[in-house]
Amino acid sequence: MREPSSTGATDLVVAFSFTPYVDTAAVVAAKRVREEGRAVDVVQNDMAPSRAQDPDLGRIADDLVRRRTVLPTPTWFSSWKAVRAFADAGLEQVLRWDAEGPGYERLYSRAHWVPSHVLAARVKAHRPHVRWVAEFSDPLSVHADGRERHAPVEEGPLLDELAANLREAGVGPPGDNLFLWAETLPYALADELLFTNTNQRDLMLSRISDAGLAARAAARAVVRPHPTLPPAYYDLAGPPVDLDPGRAHIGYFGNFYANRGLGTVLDALAALPAAQRAQVQLHVHTEQGEKLVTAVAARGLEPQVSVRPFVGYLDFLALCRRMDVLLLTDATTKGAFARNPFLPSKWSDYRGSGRPVWGVVEEGSPLSAQALDHRSPVKHTTAAVQVLAQIVREAGRPSGQRSERPSV
Repeated sequence: MREPSSTGATDLVVAFSFTPYVDTAAVVAAKRVREEGRAVDVVQNDMAPSRAQDPDLGRIADDLVRRRTVLPTPTWFSSWKAVRAFADAGLEQVLRWDAEGPGYERLYSRAHWVPSHVLAARVKAHRPHVRWVAEFSDPLSVHADGRERHAPVEEGPLLDELAANLREAGVGPPGDNLFLWAETLPYALADELLFTNTNQRDLMLSRISDAGLAARAAARAVVRPHPTLPPAYYDLAGPPVDLDPGRAHIGYFGNFYANRGLGTVLDALAALPAAQRAQVQLHVHTEQGEKLVTAVAARGLEPQVSVRPFVGYLDFLALCRRMDVLLLTDATTKGAFARNPFLPSKWSDYRGSGRPVWGVVEEGSPLSAQALDHRSPVKHTTAAVQVLAQIVREAGRPSGQRSERPSV
């Protein structure tokens, strides 16, 4: 980790998860810092042993970090104890920095993870003049399948303080659910609420039962997709990769969930005529390789599908540039939400690579509204077969009629 400067900044970042920890929330928060291009002080949590470290992630924004504290508080996703520990230790550090440095003018926090917004709310209450931008990556109080997400809060000084802050703002405390608190505090106190897509914004605002609070949140809501790093970041690494020039290479980077997987794509690959199938190579980098290997073997696709572990973030960006096509799949949310509220963060990385992107999309989803080069509906094998055939045809064009993979 790069050693921060001893001179403080006027911008404060409160991100429970921040680089160099290998975590989507950490990477997006660092990319926000890079996007703004302003010097910052950072308050983050020690994510070990829940998350590994990748020193290369520091190249995203460490040059903009002036002071940094990594708090040794518990790394638990839905624990009031973890929230309280981070909020107490973090506030003590922030107030000390604020007194010693030039004084804070701007504050950014991002959740997931929820302790970020709780600490940021305390900072805002102590320094009301600071402009607070609170970002939501996904809805906090609802699961991906539409079920309510709940974790209990605990009576005590912290809860009393937060409740008093809300009442002073004219908002009643939201009950005993930690995740509702982590939404309500920014709704009531933040100067700007940052959402990654309109579906997410509309869903979250529609769940606010207090009409006055809903109006306040709507007036401060801003939609801004996940940041995309400048092109130079895609050339910082040179991972070794052997690509058969006679095949079309499709890259997929990420894990799988009950509502997001590669089954349709694998079925389509198996249904592709043998001559075309031989011209395709699907490269999958995932932590769940064992399950995928079984699914690939069951379809007899071993020659067409390479399953490998995750790579470092900069290697991932470089590998994106080597693929003919990058594959991205929507979560399927039909029956859980009126409109899919999830925009995969990988889209921001893929679009920066300059390579064509194939989206397997749910109708009306945020991903379906993007400028995709190829698209097919979720759970629609025939459409996926057609996309694969098109990719093979385009890969077979003479060099003057197709885009070439840039060298790394």
